[in-house]
Amino acid sequence: MRNYRGSQVVIIGLGITGLSCVNFFLDRGVIPKVIDTRIYPPGIKKLPHVVQCYLGAFNDIWLLSATLIVVSPGVRLDHPVLIEALKLGIEIIGDIELFAREVTAPIIAITGSNGKSTVTQLISRMARGVGWCVGVAGNIGVPVLSLLNNKSYQLYILEISSFQLDTTYSLRAIAAVILNVSEDHMDHYPGGLKQYWFSKQRIYKNAKICVMNALDPLTTPIYNDYDYCISFGENEDSADYYLKYYKGHTWIVAYNEYVLNCSEMRINNRINYINALSALALSDIVKIPRSISLKVLCQFSGLTHRCQLIYKNHGVSWINDSKATNVNATKEAINNLKLSGTLHLILGGDGKLADFSSLRHLIKQHEIHLYCFGKDGLLLTTLGFSDVILTNTMIQAMCIINRRIKAKDIVLLSPACSSLDQFKSFEMRGLIFTCFTREFI
Repeated sequence: MRNYRGSQVVIIGLGITGLSCVNFFLDRGVIPKVIDTRIYPPGIKKLPHVVQCYLGAFNDIWLLSATLIVVSPGVRLDHPVLIEALKLGIEIIGDIELFAREVTAPIIAITGSNGKSTVTQLISRMARGVGWCVGVAGNIGVPVLSLLNNKSYQLYILEISSFQLDTTYSLRAIAAVILNVSEDHMDHYPGGLKQYWFSKQRIYKNAKICVMNALDPLTTPIYNDYDYCISFGENEDSADYYLKYYKGHTWIVAYNEYVLNCSEMRINNRINYINALSALALSDIVKIPRSISLKVLCQFSGLTHRCQLIYKNHGVSWINDSKATNVNATKEAINNLKLSGTLHLILGGDGKLADFSSLRHLIKQHEIHLYCFGKDGLLLTTLGFSDVILTNTMIQAMCIINRRIKAKDIVLLSPACSSLDQFKSFEMRGLIFTCFTREFI
């Protein structure tokens, strides 16, 4: 726990994370200054009057005269004034770093390009099933600093993005996992996948136990300061927790012990079986009784906006996978479908400079009709071979699809892009898709 009194603190970003940072410092007797490059940031109405705010651009004078700069996730650290601040010895950190300096209870830290929220929810339900007081926060939508208001937490479970890891130095997790690494946020990382991978690897620094994906070599720890490493994957040759096909069923196996027949789970597809393996490994590390963990795995029905069947009528299924904000998530969604008719795939939004080309083979392999919209809609149309339609909005695409569908078809919203070009969040995108489907289709 540090004393920040006398510090000249500047916070960049006035969303929910920025506001939580403001409150953090006010509670410690420090009045920070706030910068946001937006003219009307979402947190402006909740900002206390005592706090000075500079909007529309960076304030170089404030930043270069600060003793501590706290950046919100997504703020680019390669901005010239921040590079200059670092040269002057000014500390630049994020909210996870502030949190890590304050707490003493054990932390489970979770990151990855896909599956973070599912695993975070699984392990949190397992821990609560024991009766523990558990704080769950981070990239899942709850600012970590809000957890400091409750001193009774016995375990913290944090979903952490690459942006948050970029400004974190003091995290010491009892268990840290990288679920997978694939191209994402390439607009934020000029060094490409390698730079993004290094950001993800930061979660392993100072961790007691590292949990890695045996299917993905990019999740192998590159730091050697952990006690030991546990792996999960699809076969016993490479993993401690793995899947095995036995007597007509797929089983979850832990250290060669058959622990759960996957047919008993509600989330019955490969990617969720892999997520279950990682969650079980984490729960075993913190000594949650296996019976409770397996009960949670059987009862969990998945996350909203993640491959969620929202409507079925006249033999046509409408699936909301709005949480698929990168290419790999969309590939997983397609691969997990059992197709007997045509797949009507809705793609679009802000691709964040991602390479979409790996989708081309998958689209060619199946009978897939593409409907592309948003900022990168025109670019996405190049993935198709014949049946491709470009629209301005998602709703326009849905209306066209509704006139074309027939029995056994599947309509899948799995955009492979961020939603922020046209929507407030991927949740809002998925909610609009869901509501429009149920009301007008």
